[in-house]
Amino acid sequence: MKILIIADIHGNATALEAVLNDVRHFDSVIFLGDAVSPGPQTLETMELLRSLTGWLIRGNHEDSLLDSASTAEWPDGFKAIMDWTRGIFTDDDCRFLNSFSHGGEFPIDGSNLVLAHGDESLAIRHVLPDTADDDFRALAYSSAFPRILFGHSHVQFTKRIGDQEFINPGSVGQNRCGQVVACYGLLTDGEYTHHHVAYDLEPWLDAIDQLDCLESYESFRQFFKDSMLSGFGAGKRQPWEGLASRGYR
Repeated sequence: MKILIIADIHGNATALEAVLNDVRHFDSVIFLGDAVSPGPQTLETMELLRSLTGWLIRGNHEDSLLDSASTAEWPDGFKAIMDWTRGIFTDDDCRFLNSFSHGGEFPIDGSNLVLAHGDESLAIRHVLPDTADDDFRALAYSSAFPRILFGHSHVQFTKRIGDQEFINPGSVGQNRCGQVVACYGLLTDGEYTHHHVAYDLEPWLDAIDQLDCLESYESFRQFFKDSMLSGFGAGKRQPWEGLASRGYR
């Protein structure tokens, strides 16, 4: 049994296609949240996700996309993309996102897994390799299950704390550690491995160039393009710059 583990696509269907082409054969998927926003390949990403069978976990961007009031104070460029995404969504698209499960315990293929997006703690914005052990606990949902899969921080790593293993497969669509790669994981007959694949960013760049909603925010459009081209999808800043220098993806 081979299960594809993915997280944080953020509307980058080009990167998701690269992952699917790299793996080719798998039995099911675990998606750990943040599907389409903020990114320019919304409908393409939705189509690919709908084609997959498995477990889909709701992330903070699903919540934000489905609640327009939550993004009212967002920076103008990001807010413009969110409003555009809502404008092209159908009722079926909203129902699909609403069907994503909340985190918790999931017995899957003989393995007891906790699936989390990664923002379960109100005190810690991003759970990272150097985060204190105690701050990982919210991701476990008070479960004693031995393996916790989560996303949100866009860094691929594994950390063992006591009898539990916390695994982040990294981000498919918005790497933040200085490489234009799509990260993912595989759970094969109960054994987990990290993976990544390089991909051509040009289709994503073409898609964001075509977003009319950014015509009033050209400096933001250029910032977003430059950030993605650099491999620092949210801008070259800490803590991701330091993690990149240590070899994280």
